[in-house]
Amino acid sequence: MQFYSVDKEESPSALGHYLQGIQHFGITTPDLKKSLTFYIDILGGRLAVGGDGFYGVELHNLLFQQDELKAIQNDVSAEDCGIPDLRDGNKDALDVRFIQFGNTTLELLHFRQAQQDQWAPNVYKAISTSVGFANVSHLSFFLRSDVDVNEFALKLEAESHKRGLTEVKVHRKQQETSGEAGSKEFAIDKFPDSFDGWCLIYVKGPNGEQLEFNQVRSICKDNFKEAQQQYNRLNGTDYSWPQG
Repeated sequence: MQFYSVDKEESPSALGHYLQGIQHFGITTPDLKKSLTFYIDILGGRLAVGGDGFYGVELHNLLFQQDELKAIQNDVSAEDCGIPDLRDGNKDALDVRFIQFGNTTLELLHFRQAQQDQWAPNVYKAISTSVGFANVSHLSFFLRSDVDVNEFALKLEAESHKRGLTEVKVHRKQQETSGEAGSKEFAIDKFPDSFDGWCLIYVKGPNGEQLEFNQVRSICKDNFKEAQQQYNRLNGTDYSWPQG
């Protein structure tokens, strides 16, 4: 294995000074109601803004132009590429929720048939969220450093299942094939070199989305804080590390 840590060379980037960091992460949800229950009622995010029934030619092009052009070039249908039709509001429509988590925001996108309401299924089924696939993303939540990660994992499953979100499952460290609860050991917290202090669990969310909950301590924390300080110096920002 080879390890890397903070680059001591502080050459300015081409466009970094135009940015203020990452504003939000977006995921498309098959079931908006489940997502709102999980991210607001269980994980504590706060609704910032939202709206239902968005459509229009400009919005359609904004979201899907390059994917649609690629589909045409490859002689495949837009439907096969997961491209809804938002042009005139007769076929599909978009519902959006922005949920604030303090240091960043999660955007929920939901595409459904225009004649249905926001609780209808997404127009296209969910795809596998295995991180082995290229371009598949995952959403990571920052746990406080004083939290017992294995205990948190048990509470997360229990609270989700109590609210009917039985799809929420935490990956066990031991091999599991039966689907039963099995081992209560979830967290991996032994990492070498620049990763020393990194701790994480992997979780499937209520709609199969890939989630991570992690802690950053020790050497790894020092590396992240140094990189953050470099970012501040080079881009004129003033981000600070969480206190917890």
